[in-house]
Amino acid sequence: MPTPNFGERTQQDFRQWSKMDGIYYEKHKTNEGEMRTWRVSFHPFSNRYQIHQPSNWVTAEPTAEMKAWSPRIATALATMQPSSSRGFY
Repeated sequence: MPTPNFGERTQQDFRQWSKMDGIYYEKHKTNEGEMRTWRVSFHPFSNRYQIHQPSNWVTAEPTAEMKAWSPRIATALATMQPSSSRGFY
């Protein structure tokens, strides 16, 4: 039996609306062929984005779905998240 829709936002709506979730890549400054990845995900219990530990430096090329990492992303996520538990709507 399908769940009735009361017009409330769901976690799936949030994932479609938000573009911060995903895997980011960072190029090595001195070794041209190396990169590492950062993963950003939303944690529903704390109602915040989490930046996971970066991977080790590897010799690879970023895939098409990866976004470029910037230290400003970490700064924005650490300072601009609401401290209330109201949700995103």
